[in-house]
Amino acid sequence: MKIWSRCILACVSAFCVSGIAYSEDGHSDVEFVYEDGKIAVEFGDEGAVFEGEFPTEGIDLQFTSEPGFASEIEEGGGIGADDQIVYNVMSELLFWKDGFQAVPDSAQLRVVNRPPSPLVPDTLISAITGAQPGSFDPAINRVGAAEANGDFHSDLDFFLEPKGDAADPSMFGAYGFMVSISTDAAGIADSDQFAMVYNFGLEEERFEEGVGAFASLVPEPSSALLSLLAIFGALPFVRRTRNRTSS
Repeated sequence: MKIWSRCILACVSAFCVSGIAYSEDGHSDVEFVYEDGKIAVEFGDEGAVFEGEFPTEGIDLQFTSEPGFASEIEEGGGIGADDQIVYNVMSELLFWKDGFQAVPDSAQLRVVNRPPSPLVPDTLISAITGAQPGSFDPAINRVGAAEANGDFHSDLDFFLEPKGDAADPSMFGAYGFMVSISTDAAGIADSDQFAMVYNFGLEEERFEEGVGAFASLVPEPSSALLSLLAIFGALPFVRRTRNRTSS
């Protein structure tokens, strides 16, 4: 397993780095705006980490479409008309169960991008895949494109594999990886890294311990020092969770 540097999450009260406030409520969307020539992501009070959950039963066994990606006008966001967004996988797949452990044999995440294969190939994230940068041409790790008015919301499909007829308790744990997002808009730099973490079969309290462990692995934002100077002027980035058709 690769060793990731620990992040000092600089915060004051409800505020976080990058000039965007922590949300008091848990949320599933990766919300972002363009700010000072960079993609700025809204982080919650658990740090630079976003959560999803793979059901352990039912027709959605080992499937989720959360977290989604959004920059919505009525939420205070919005980007350039038709701007495309891709994500960059920055690490191999990591696994936590009462501590970081080797990923269960053959376990991997499959991400169905937008539009789905064969137009944009699926992305596979396993213990051996490593970094996988996004691309606009050819389209790799594509999240979607903004509407003509700049509104953006897209949900990808995430699958935990292998999938059997029933959940395998030996696979229970928290699965995650490091990621950043990019745009094809001129002059806009990539976001800072954050973690995407998925619960499969852990009790909530244990999973939250895992979320904290993943948050501690996120590299320190490159703009942290400058952001600290602006932190007291940060305004809350209001959001609401709702379903929206993917781009």
